[in-house]
Amino acid sequence: MSERRLYVRKLIDARVRIYHSLFGTLDGCIRDISEGGCCVTLDNIFEIEDDLFMQVQRSEEEFVTLKPVNMDVVFRMSCIRKLDNGVVLQFEDCQEGTINADAL
Repeated sequence: MSERRLYVRKLIDARVRIYHSLFGTLDGCIRDISEGGCCVTLDNIFEIEDDLFMQVQRSEEEFVTLKPVNMDVVFRMSCIRKLDNGVVLQFEDCQEGTINADAL
């Protein structure tokens, strides 16, 4: 089977926090990352229903926000799919500093 990914993935172990108004704040760890996006294993994903992630996927007005712990940078991400223990996110935008989400 041929590889369908556009970018090479790199294994990484980085703590992150993601935020969206539909599910609030979730803590997790980036499992792998590429130029296009990342796979995040979430600590408490079982509390979130699958339907909620499908709503986030279809939401064009609000992106998922990803913030690495101990870094002053935030990423706007699109939710590509939900896994059993995490989510796959695609990079949309990056900016320095804080965001307008007190939960982070």
